[in-house]
Amino acid sequence: MRVVSFSVPAWFPSYDAQVPPEAQLTEQESAVFLCLATGASNAELAAELQLSVSTVKFHVVNIRAKLGGISRLQACLLAALARQSGSTPPDDSLSGGGAAAGPR
Repeated sequence: MRVVSFSVPAWFPSYDAQVPPEAQLTEQESAVFLCLATGASNAELAAELQLSVSTVKFHVVNIRAKLGGISRLQACLLAALARQSGSTPPDDSLSGGGAAAGPR
């Protein structure tokens, strides 16, 4: 299993003061995280990533917890910042088009 680090900006509000500056996400969590930037629903993410809806929900809960208990909207904003800054490794599954990969 590959682990991917995402930096959380110091100015970003969090519910957990003990959150490390870098969140360690698994490879599958990072794929879900990057797709969150589109604002897609769990069903749309599941279709894009070829996962079940319950698996996507599981990963979203874990991502939110690892990022300090933030809301889904905050996770979407962080994912958009991560994509924009190019600080995340490229993921071929996200560049193939599809409902969740394109602009909304």
